Amino acid sequence: MKLEYIEEIRSNIWDKTISQFDTKFLFHQSAWLKFLEETQPGKVLRFRIVDGGMTMGYFVGLLLEKRNIKILGSPLPGWTTDYMGPIVNKGFDYKSFIYSLVNTCRNFGIQHIELNNPFLDKGIMQEMHFHYHEGITYLTPLFKDENLMWDNLKSNCRNRIRKAQKNELIVEDCIDPIFINEYYDQLNEVFKHKNLVPTYSIQRVESLFKNLKPDLLFTLRVKHNDKIIATGIFPHDDRCIYFFGGASWKEYQSLCPNEILHWTAMTRAAKLGIETYNMCGGGSFKPKFGGLKVQEYNYWRSFTIRARFGRQAYRYIFYTKQKLKGIIKNFL
Repeated sequence: MKLEYIEEIRSNIWDKTISQFDTKFLFHQSAWLKFLEETQPGKVLRFRIVDGGMTMGYFVGLLLEKRNIKILGSPLPGWTTDYMGPIVNKGFDYKSFIYSLVNTCRNFGIQHIELNNPFLDKGIMQEMHFHYHEGITYLTPLFKDENLMWDNLKSNCRNRIRKAQKNELIVEDCIDPIFINEYYDQLNEVFKHKNLVPTYSIQRVESLFKNLKPDLLFTLRVKHNDKIIATGIFPHDDRCIYFFGGASWKEYQSLCPNEILHWTAMTRAAKLGIETYNMCGGGSFKPKFGGLKVQEYNYWRSFTIRARFGRQAYRYIFYTKQKLKGIIKNFL
């Protein structure tokens, strides 16, 4: 098995080519890759996975350089990108692929690589000398029959949705870019109460809106008497909808805008034939939507000591800076 570098391919051809594979995610698609190139200091690399002269799938990641260390992320933490990794079908030989991927990294002078893909086997990754960080998410099944989804919710969630409806909250999919500032203002307030600042800039939201709206993105806002009291961002493809982020004004949370926000995202997605809602991470409020708790792994391997210690230093500096920014902003 080997990886063949793809010099150039048109976006529509790429999307059509990868759509046939079982492990294709929204985050492999051209719109998302363009979003990454606009918001991260890197270049998209695409490869064809070839075995015995046959194309077995594809691999894509973003190559960037920090302090003369070449890093390949597929994806990297902090990109607000849940999964990438290989785009293949069932029965694929992941062990041979990882071996070929490591060789490709060495040929390209890449000193560090990270992968997140739920189809990768932890045992194989450890055998290939990859380290990992554990995480969780909640996967909620969606049905065109709204009653089935309703019955799957926890009783306290159904009660809060009823309360939101009684309070005459209205949820709409906003196509106006004004949504970006509405969302980010609310997000700032959420982080302010934790003495933090958002982990991404408003420019990232602008890029997401520009590249994915309207076909691959719900930008929902909840209104109460013409006041926007909550907002949520939900990227999706034809298979899954994802929770990118949500926020609400604290003074209106007693009206239950957050529950009806997620419920609306679920029902809209189900009407499109989307079968899964990935809530993207943990959180005490997520189990009530009826999802299954699933373990996830972010795999990484450094090929030099400098790259390994550089990664550890970067993570420490990033989280320290976030805390300091939050303290300074709230103090001022």
